[in-house]
Amino acid sequence: MTTKHSKPYALEPVVRNSTQLGTALFRFRKQVKWTQQQAGLKSGIKQSIVSQIELGASGTQLGTLFKLLAGLDLELVLRNRKKTTPSNKEL
Repeated sequence: MTTKHSKPYALEPVVRNSTQLGTALFRFRKQVKWTQQQAGLKSGIKQSIVSQIELGASGTQLGTLFKLLAGLDLELVLRNRKKTTPSNKEL
């Protein structure tokens, strides 16, 4: 297991709910070729918790989420939400 991932995440996903967050974290972890166990060890959390987060568990504690983000060498960035029309096109 390397300490840094070999290439940056190809896209910066927009995350608006726990399911999207779990999917984004799963895709990132797969991109860097880590197992859930490796991600958990690096983050100081159990593999089963990594699994729950990736499945979109809504009861994840913020501290646990930040441990996983740090272990995966990721950061949380907040920005204004883009408005969309009913056809899902940006204004």
